[in-house]
Amino acid sequence: MNDGMTLWRERVNAYWNMAIRYLRLIGNSGFLFTVYVLIIIGSYYYSVFLDWLPESFPAVWVFVAVFAHLLTRSGVRTFVKHADVVFLLPYESKLGAYFQSSKWYSIGLQSGVILLVLVVLSPLFSEYLAADVGSLFLVLVLLIVAKGWNVFASFEEQRFQSESDRRSHFLLRGGINIAFTYLLFSGANLIYILAVYVIMAALYYVYYQKLAKQLSIKWDHLIEVEQGMLLFFYRIANAFTDVPQLRNKVRPRNYLKGILPVITDSKKSVYHYLFAKSFIRANDYLGIYVRLVIISAVILLALPTGWLQLVVLLLFMHMVTNQLSTIWYHYDTNMWVDLYPVRNDEKKDALTQLSFRLLLIMTAVQLGVLLASSSLLIAGATLILGGLYSYVGSHKLIHKKRKN
Repeated sequence: MNDGMTLWRERVNAYWNMAIRYLRLIGNSGFLFTVYVLIIIGSYYYSVFLDWLPESFPAVWVFVAVFAHLLTRSGVRTFVKHADVVFLLPYESKLGAYFQSSKWYSIGLQSGVILLVLVVLSPLFSEYLAADVGSLFLVLVLLIVAKGWNVFASFEEQRFQSESDRRSHFLLRGGINIAFTYLLFSGANLIYILAVYVIMAALYYVYYQKLAKQLSIKWDHLIEVEQGMLLFFYRIANAFTDVPQLRNKVRPRNYLKGILPVITDSKKSVYHYLFAKSFIRANDYLGIYVRLVIISAVILLALPTGWLQLVVLLLFMHMVTNQLSTIWYHYDTNMWVDLYPVRNDEKKDALTQLSFRLLLIMTAVQLGVLLASSSLLIAGATLILGGLYSYVGSHKLIHKKRKN
């Protein structure tokens, strides 16, 4: 038991030491300032949105959909590794404390997410549900209890070999969570909610505990789940800094080779070609760029005509610049690139040209959006500010954090 707990603490500490380094880089990238500004803008229009909603708005079903989803998705962070199949498999019977700690750890983190979402939706709750449901704190406590059941049940479901069995149990928990959240947010008597808790407890002690005794842990699946959670964090961090663990993620994407001449002059130098190819094929550079462009376009469409649209445009262009800056380090661990007879300023020029063209493309897309949804004055200002930022961002800002 002590050995299992020691191993668990070592792995959690190792993960958070790594995660904190990336979180510091994200914080230093200006992302937090962008989020802060978006929160200020969003909070104002949130109140406007609430005033606009009709009295018949089905707020109950919004809360049911959101929180039933959050309760049902209850993956467990086990911090297992590929080598565990060899080294820990013989000691599976002695790892009860290890996996128990993983469950409570997952409950704590996921309860934090529930708290955050509940705080965000609290104005909607106060407006439509508070009179029938009562205390928001009581709602939070009841949701956390349900989350605990989901996490413990979800872990036992990972013992099934078949994906269809895991999916059917996921749907079973989803149905129970829908019933639970509907009773909770419709203001049902507490007795009915307690009855659902009794059903949850009975299912766990009569059925899920039986699974734990009959089926062994499927290590390969646990490792796959853990790697998926880890890669999710890496992809977020990769938007702001280079993440070595994602470097080898390459997709051919031959159907996109036609855009190569658009985003760079690939024949100018080897780095012009390499950086453009990396943007299209490697990691998730292209995917993050496209998502940021689409999200910013949607927000610009939703905002009323005014200077806030220009602020949002510049914020998202700054986020794209931060994401593109990590391409500079993409080949740092590739020894063959160091053998190329090219000057360092050619590498700098390649990143500048690629980012300049991509920022101009983003400006063009947003200009089209604003021409269709906003005033000519705002669209004209977008053209000027977008073009200006494209130049400054690609020639100056993107190189500020370079080490060489």
